[in-house]
Amino acid sequence: MIPCYFLFTVTTVKSARQVIDALNAEGPDIDIILTEVDLPMTKGMKLLKYIMRNNELRRIPDIMMSAQDEVSIVVKCLRLGAADYLVKPLRTNELLNLWTHMWRRRCEG
Repeated sequence: MIPCYFLFTVTTVKSARQVIDALNAEGPDIDIILTEVDLPMTKGMKLLKYIMRNNELRRIPDIMMSAQDEVSIVVKCLRLGAADYLVKPLRTNELLNLWTHMWRRRCEG
């Protein structure tokens, strides 16, 4: 197996509008999206729907996160196209394992 190394930049935004602006500007260069389900103004699921409707953006794994651990919310996010769902508070090893898995899939793909 050939070693796979990545250097990545984290972009943080404070609103759904800023997310959409960043996705439109940087879409091809984004490798993974971490989205809060309970975003102010626009719900995270609406943002997930926006991403999944766009052929270029839907290739980006979108991991949803929330303090809500209701099965119906988790299932809805996964059915809408989320790559995974994390329950907050996030544990460092949980996030690291998820990141590692996503990168490994990218290396093998």
